[in-house]
Amino acid sequence: MFKWIKRHRIISIVLVVIVVIGLMVRGAINMKKESDRKFQEEMVKEVKKNEKRIERFVRSSDENKVVKTITIDYDSIEHNPMGGVMAKGYANGDKSLTFSVTISNDYVGDKRKYSVGGGISSKLSDLMRRPYK
Repeated sequence: MFKWIKRHRIISIVLVVIVVIGLMVRGAINMKKESDRKFQEEMVKEVKKNEKRIERFVRSSDENKVVKTITIDYDSIEHNPMGGVMAKGYANGDKSLTFSVTISNDYVGDKRKYSVGGGISSKLSDLMRRPYK
């Protein structure tokens, strides 16, 4: 009978340890998901804050003023491993006229300085540089 009690106690302790470890892992996963969600929200805020800079960047190559609207794809926003935030978008409601930008910020003294760089698709580039008729 004492062997059964010892065996039962050991099994109970092992089960409790497994349950505790499982709960800790689940909590860590939930914390990571919440952290990732908050980080994504911060990146979206950065892009929204810099929409005018993105628009100026895209329109800077528009010799003929053919770009009427610019749409940013907020689902495409992601962190750039080299620093900053990357986003994609398109012009004039045509998803084949794409561009991609990277927003980076540096501190100059106590002030934050934003810069936007990136590229535009060849189709959008051709449209912007096509001789005006």
